[in-house]
Amino acid sequence: MKYDIEKSFGYPVLSTHSDDYLKSDFQADIEFNVDPENPGLFTVDYIYACGVKEIRDLVAKGDAAYWLKVSCRSTFYSKMYEVKATGTLKLDGHDLRDLVEFSGYVIGSRDGTLTCERINLEFGSKTFEFVNGQVLAQGVPTVYITDKEFWKPISSIFEYMRNSELKDGEYTIDLDGEKGFVQVFANEAQCQVFKDFEKSKDGKAILLNTVFFVAVSKMVEALVDKPEQYADRKWARILTAKASAKNINIGDPKLLIATHRLLDRPLRALTTTLLDK
Repeated sequence: MKYDIEKSFGYPVLSTHSDDYLKSDFQADIEFNVDPENPGLFTVDYIYACGVKEIRDLVAKGDAAYWLKVSCRSTFYSKMYEVKATGTLKLDGHDLRDLVEFSGYVIGSRDGTLTCERINLEFGSKTFEFVNGQVLAQGVPTVYITDKEFWKPISSIFEYMRNSELKDGEYTIDLDGEKGFVQVFANEAQCQVFKDFEKSKDGKAILLNTVFFVAVSKMVEALVDKPEQYADRKWARILTAKASAKNINIGDPKLLIATHRLLDRPLRALTTTLLDK
């Protein structure tokens, strides 16, 4: 059941990128974290949002159920969990490494019939029969990375490097830095200014709208233009996982919009900081 925007099931399936159901949506909101009481476990908090009442009614009657698929290529772990509309799942840390993908579904629990006025007229009928195990709704997958750096702020993938040839206020960015970090080059005084900025709310807002915004824009552009060159670098893996967790399409032609959203709209943070003074 790999997610594919172009895939057609031949019958109505509720999905974000499908018009099988008109003006309707389905998504599983996933939060993935290390268990605070046991670092050897991961917790998965989930909330299912199903925009078609008739499908929700099937779940309520036991004719269908919410399912959560957990997949990890690095460990070959793949398992389906039957879940409620909201709840928490705990996973053994030994089963997961690197990237982990979570996919939400509604799947038929027994043979039945679904009638809904929102079904697209292209199917020729507002009613269809389904069988036990048939997918009725499919959410956009959410990807997280198990590395502890993933939960750190975006600044954690940058390191400041000294370059005495640069003047105050100047900096350059290198995406090919050692250990997979993004290197920001500036003279000694400017590097210290950057480090001082990270110690205050106002300074962080300034960094987000200057250094980090420019750097993340270059990172996104590099991943779009040369994915094979950068995909395995630490900064790329973390950025890609963060984008997926926020349902941000890095390949979106609106490059600046993707950058704004990856940084949680930094201009808003700066504006709020200035207005509070």
